[in-house]
Amino acid sequence: MKKTMMAAVFGSVLMQACTTAPAPSSPPQANQAAKPAAVEMNAKVLFENNNLGNCLACHSVVKHPELAAGNIGPPFIAMKQRFPDPAKLRAIIYDEQANNPDTIMPPFGRNKVLTAEQIDALANYILQF
Repeated sequence: MKKTMMAAVFGSVLMQACTTAPAPSSPPQANQAAKPAAVEMNAKVLFENNNLGNCLACHSVVKHPELAAGNIGPPFIAMKQRFPDPAKLRAIIYDEQANNPDTIMPPFGRNKVLTAEQIDALANYILQF
C-alpha cells in the first residue's frame, strides 16, 4: 500500500513538473544557421574568404605571388584583356557549367553561394588583376 501511495505522489509531482516547466526553445532551422547576419559586399573579402568566393583556393594572382593560392584554375593575369566584356566573367562566376559542363568551377550564383550583387563586386575586383 505504501508503494502505491508513493508512486501516486511521485507521479503527480512529476506530472506537475512537466506541465509547469517552460517548453524548450525550438532548434534553429538549418537555412537560418547558414545565412550570414549581413550580406558581405567587400570584394576583397568575397575573393579571399573560404565561406564565400574563395577564389584563392583554385586560382593564383600573378601580381601578388605572396598570396597562398591554388593552381587548379587559370591564374588571374591580364584579366581586362582576357575579359573585355565583364558580363562574360560574371557569367563564369555565376555558373560556368552552363558554358562548360566539364568544369570543376562551382556555380556560385546558381547554387546561391553569392548574390548577383556579390558576383558583380567580385568580377569587378578580379578585373583589376
